[in-house]
Amino acid sequence: TLVAFRNLSRNRLFSAINIFGLAMSMAVGLLAIAFATEIYSYDNFHEHKDRIYRVNNIVVKQTGELSVPYASTSLLAGQKIREQIPGIEKVASFYKGLYGDLKAENQTFNIQGYFASPEFFEVFTFPMIQGNPQTALVEPYSLVLTESSAIKMFNSTDVIGKTVERNDKPYTVTAVVQDPPKNSHLQFEILAAQSTLATLSNDYVLSNWSAMWSSYAYLLLDKTHNLEQIQAGLDEIAKVENANSKTLNANMRLESMSNIFPGEDRWNEVGTVMPIERVNAIVYLALIVIFSACFNYANLSIARSLKRAKEIGIRKVVGAKKNQVFVQFITEAIIVSFMALILAYFLFRLIKPEFISLNYYNSRTTTLDLSLGTYLYFIIFSIFIGFLSGAIPALVMTKFKPISIIKGISNMKVAGGVNIRKVLVGIQFALSIGFAVLVTLAYKQYQHALNFDLGYVTDSILNVELQGNDFELVKSAFEQVPEVSEISGSGFMPSTGSLNSSYAKVEGQIDSVTVYSIWVNEDYTGNLKHNFLAGEPINGSLEKKQMIVNEEFLKAFNLGSPEEAIGQKVDYYKDIREIVAVISNFHYGTIYDRVEPFAFLHGNDRLYYANLKLTTQDITTTMSKISAAWENLDPEHELQSSFFEEDIERVYQDLSTSLKTYGFLAIIAISISMLGLLGMSVYTAESKVKELTIRKVLGATFYNLIMLLSRNFLLVLALAATVAVPIALYIFRTTLQKDMQYAMEVGFWELANGTVLVLLISMLTIGSQASKAARTNPAENLRNE
Repeated sequence: TLVAFRNLSRNRLFSAINIFGLAMSMAVGLLAIAFATEIYSYDNFHEHKDRIYRVNNIVVKQTGELSVPYASTSLLAGQKIREQIPGIEKVASFYKGLYGDLKAENQTFNIQGYFASPEFFEVFTFPMIQGNPQTALVEPYSLVLTESSAIKMFNSTDVIGKTVERNDKPYTVTAVVQDPPKNSHLQFEILAAQSTLATLSNDYVLSNWSAMWSSYAYLLLDKTHNLEQIQAGLDEIAKVENANSKTLNANMRLESMSNIFPGEDRWNEVGTVMPIERVNAIVYLALIVIFSACFNYANLSIARSLKRAKEIGIRKVVGAKKNQVFVQFITEAIIVSFMALILAYFLFRLIKPEFISLNYYNSRTTTLDLSLGTYLYFIIFSIFIGFLSGAIPALVMTKFKPISIIKGISNMKVAGGVNIRKVLVGIQFALSIGFAVLVTLAYKQYQHALNFDLGYVTDSILNVELQGNDFELVKSAFEQVPEVSEISGSGFMPSTGSLNSSYAKVEGQIDSVTVYSIWVNEDYTGNLKHNFLAGEPINGSLEKKQMIVNEEFLKAFNLGSPEEAIGQKVDYYKDIREIVAVISNFHYGTIYDRVEPFAFLHGNDRLYYANLKLTTQDITTTMSKISAAWENLDPEHELQSSFFEEDIERVYQDLSTSLKTYGFLAIIAISISMLGLLGMSVYTAESKVKELTIRKVLGATFYNLIMLLSRNFLLVLALAATVAVPIALYIFRTTLQKDMQYAMEVGFWELANGTVLVLLISMLTIGSQASKAARTNPAENLRNE
């Protein structure tokens, strides 16, 4: 150990480069360890976690093709499972319909939760502060509060028997439970008895096979359960119910609670679930950066070891064994790794907030709070990194014979004559170029998505959530604001990822077609400047059911020209509707979605947003006026608004996240590579000091010195680019552009920019050493020689 410290102290520049290089990569490693540790702790607190399974629905399309699996199933399915399938101890089902305003002690609260079955607390382990877990959710209008909800509403947890009013109906508090832990994929503030739904005229939700979109069923299996028999029972129930249903054909599948979080990509998750692909991606990217730093350490250690070659050779001559030399190099590496760990920990604390706010999933599921076990993982990680980074130089130096080392071999080669240092430098260059190319491609794709021609105008449109208020009242309130020039209403915003569809059938035709739709009022198409090919906008004074369709709708039903489609009757959403206009195709979905048959439906009773067209140069003052108008209209709810462009930006947060991630990793990878290149340049300059000095005396220019130092590196850089660019392009197309229907075209400069950037930084790094050599007085070097 003492020898190791002496060697590190004697070579301060190389030691500093190694410590900083390892620290940057280890900070990413600490981030990945803390992240993975927290993510894989989810739901571990449930007493019977290993026997809890969720029932997922897999919807079968008309073509027979399976769609993306849903995490939800119907309450009817839960009831049928209770009654018909043996081997199941308990079934906890719940419905995500408990939302809206709750009134308690003359105050209004907006709290969300579930209508849950009585078995909820027998399947899940949510400790109860007050009340009986077996009876808390039995009687209709029973209400269970979490500890924080009870304090928020009543300023106390002693609330058994108190009443809460929802939609003018009183609910009685029967229990108080501890708040769900942060690492629970089930998050709620209140629970109401599922039997309440029967009294709220919600028979459709309780007894309909197709009411699967907001309902969930979790099974607690017997200790001696047989999964195959239970699955067979699920298949039998699905077979019978599919035959009886006219609107849904679905299969049911079991999913272990251990596989829910992190989990596969499923629609209708009960809460925010971290996709397993994201966890794997973060771990893989961290490993890539870590290996880059380890290669950097190994490369510099080998180069530095060549100066110590005679020392190692003499040690072997006087009797040092291979394992002693190996241990010496490993000890040095572990010491460096521990030093780097201290710096890495501070870097980890610095980048932790940025990582948490990186995307929607991280901010809602991770805190990166460290436990004692996590700190232990950090120490083990540091030892592992030290061993990994020190192993290559240790093996290289123990492999060669003493006579060869003493002779001063300057280019140690392994594996059939391959220079190991060039291989390691090449790998680092390849990683740097690869990340730089990915950053460029991600940025270009993100800009392409934001600037994509949607086929309508979104400029200066502010979308305001109605929050249960009547649209006409909201419209009247905002019309008093001078800067609001136009107001329309819609069920949701197109091009933001929200899609709504059902089967449509044109009168006189046999086949039905899936048609996407949005409910709007008569002003919507004019406000957003849709292009009309035939017909007129919706007329609110007419009593007939009206719809506006796109060009794809005409193709799907063979309706001919836009003029010929006007007046056609369509059976859609259980009503006969008349086509009053045809508009040009527009992108109601995202760049991931093809343009399909689409319709705007007239329905003022299905509006959830007001779309305000603003004409102002002072957006701050205008927003203040809009907020004041909303406050006068609805003082109980805070204004919820966002600009259309902001809503679209949120859709492509994945691209933005990828851009930030690749950018961050590119900075680290390039920094590590340049630190390594700096160290290698210093080594090369030191090893060629006599040659550089004589060349300078003989008239060599600054350019000549740069070429002498860099020609080998430039060749390695070219080979690295040849490997890295195609791999980066492949990763981009199979990840970021996966499933994109309207992806950007990749050109030459999108691929070349990353290579050029790394080349320029490399030349600056090498140039700094060439400049140092050029400024040195030749007499000083020749005198020393």
